Amino acid sequence: MPLFSNEELNAIVNDIQEEVDNFQTEETPETPVEVAPDLREGEIFSHTVESIPIYMKEPDGGFAKVPDFHGVNRKRKNGFSLMEILHVAPDTTTVIGMEQLESIAYELVDLGYSITGSGELRQNKWLFVELENEELPELDLPGTKLVPKQWIGSSHDGTLALKSTLKVIDTICENTFMMNAKSMSLFKTKHTKNAQYRIKEYREGIQEAGEVLNQYYDSVKMLSEAPCNNPEPYFTKVLGAEMKPRKRTLNGKQFMTEPQYSGKHRNQLQGLNWAFNYGDGQQERGNTLWRAFSAVTDWADHDEANEKANANGSNILGTRARQKDKAFNLAVDLATGMQVAQVPVK
Repeated sequence: MPLFSNEELNAIVNDIQEEVDNFQTEETPETPVEVAPDLREGEIFSHTVESIPIYMKEPDGGFAKVPDFHGVNRKRKNGFSLMEILHVAPDTTTVIGMEQLESIAYELVDLGYSITGSGELRQNKWLFVELENEELPELDLPGTKLVPKQWIGSSHDGTLALKSTLKVIDTICENTFMMNAKSMSLFKTKHTKNAQYRIKEYREGIQEAGEVLNQYYDSVKMLSEAPCNNPEPYFTKVLGAEMKPRKRTLNGKQFMTEPQYSGKHRNQLQGLNWAFNYGDGQQERGNTLWRAFSAVTDWADHDEANEKANANGSNILGTRARQKDKAFNLAVDLATGMQVAQVPVK
């Protein structure tokens, strides 16, 4: 007879994971114990992860190993480090560590890419590497210089399967656009026992990146020629903002206001309008839909109100990234509609 039922085991694991998450979100002072060592040759990350057993405290004060689950511990590759449990997972999953992502990155280097950046997000649960290839097309427009990167990333908690996507950076303003829904992935796999085998399939589709980028650039050129003198209607569609009466209370009495945006959307629209008027490169872009879309990417990437969310990857694969994608599709639809309207009827 098993030591725990499935329900009891899941409850134990959820309690452990909750304690881990709560501990990681607490404000803790920096400790001088861990000093970052120099990276060794072939290393991109100073840390790696390992699978370790997890235990539950028993009523008598002892500890019992939790069966069928393991912890994902982040540790320094070289030298001493404090324990940092990132996730509790079933034993059926495998840990995709830094070494595997580094290996893929260096295989891409052998194909002609160069590593331009790397990092960790979401309290170190996500990791990524960015690479450039001089053979991939770029685009120059007034106020704009678009440079593509190949973005490869993974997670230690199963929230992001090992994947790749194209990332386009406007180097004039450092605005970014993740082509998550448009890219042909170099690879994609899950945190399962056959992860290593499927990782090797990343070579498929690498030549298609240029075609995908050129299709994106064609849309960008169309947006740069489509007029937009008042971007607010466009911004409200991106945000889903709506003008309507709001319930308020004054001196203990409730009343309905005149139609207005919610406080949240009012603040977001203020940020978007600022980005449209004053963001880097905006004056050169003219009153166009490209300028309006660039305001969305500028706001999503750089507005102080989004700083905390972006530390958790919101502008890469989260809410802000999805808003950018929605904004791009809306802008393309508007510009396409303008072109159709200009076609003479025979």
